Amino acid sequence: MDVIETLSLRGRTTYIDLIEPLEEGVAEVLIADEDGVLLHVQDTAYVATLFNPEAADTFAEAVPTSKGPISVHAGPLVSAFKERGLTDPLECMQAVYPSTQLLVEDESIIIRPLMDRDLPVVLQHYKLVDEAYILERFQAGVMIAAETDGNLAGFMGRHIECSMGMLEVLPQYRRRHVGEALERTYINHLLSQDITPYCHVVAGNTASLSLQRKLGLEVSAELVYWFN
Repeated sequence: MDVIETLSLRGRTTYIDLIEPLEEGVAEVLIADEDGVLLHVQDTAYVATLFNPEAADTFAEAVPTSKGPISVHAGPLVSAFKERGLTDPLECMQAVYPSTQLLVEDESIIIRPLMDRDLPVVLQHYKLVDEAYILERFQAGVMIAAETDGNLAGFMGRHIECSMGMLEVLPQYRRRHVGEALERTYINHLLSQDITPYCHVVAGNTASLSLQRKLGLEVSAELVYWFN
């Protein structure tokens, strides 16, 4: 079974969270058959989609719920993980940049790599993941920063499962297109490496969803759920 081809035929935008780690060679295939696909990405995150609802328990049992974050597509697998004690998943939409066309960058805002001196501010303001994860992403070299008037105005990076994320604009710099400038630069950075840019937008985050659509990203109709 050619997993990438199978998923692409079912919809690249819908299954980009499985396709991209496979294309980058950072995912181990644990299950890939007519029932669905289960990946272990960078020895940390588990990502799964189910084609056969009756296989939900089999897939859930294949994932150690105490080790690493778990992302599953909407359907019976979400309920199967809840029955195993995982609660309050983060409901997200997937947004994918479908083109190879570079975006015009905002030259009025300095975009640079995140530096050691920025970390205290980053750790103070970004609370969706723990400190150890932020430090690991920083050390992996995937974090960038926006600078205005010599000050850190915002930052973003790329999650371990290959999605763009951790986008944060400091309160005093909001409504000044800092977040847009960061994402434009990050999209171009990924395109220069022949990588498909995509991100997860938390359901209900209308501001982020509007930004993705403004930048030309396509939004999948199928939700994904993050546990742990």
